[in-house]
Amino acid sequence: MEDLKNTAAAMADSAEVLRTKYGKVYSLGMTVFEDDETEVELNYHFKRPSVASYDRYVKTLSQIGASKASKRFMLDAVVEEDEERLKVDAELYPGMAIAIGSKLTDILGLTNAVNLKKL
Repeated sequence: MEDLKNTAAAMADSAEVLRTKYGKVYSLGMTVFEDDETEVELNYHFKRPSVASYDRYVKTLSQIGASKASKRFMLDAVVEEDEERLKVDAELYPGMAIAIGSKLTDILGLTNAVNLKKL
C-alpha cells in the first residue's frame, strides 16, 4: 500500500515538473496487442503541437505518406524526457504513429464532431 502512495506521489511530482517546463502537457496511454495473449501498455507525455508543426504534417502527408508524416508530427510534440523511448517503440510498432498523430490533431481541433445545419 505504501508503494502505491509513493508511486502516485512520484507521478504527481513528475507531472508538475513537466508542466513547469512545457506548460500544458498531455499524457497519452495506449495498449498495443502483439498477439492474442500479449499486450503492451505504453505511456508518453506530449506538449501541445504547434501550428507550424501541424502545417508541416499536412504538407508532408501527401508527399511522403501518412506513417512517416505522423511519426514526424508526434516526435515534434513529445516531451524531451520521453523522446528516445518513443523512437524505439515507434520502430517496434510503426502503426502507433498514426494513432498518436490522430490524437494530437484532436488537440488542435481536427474532429469529426462537427454539426452543420441549414437555417
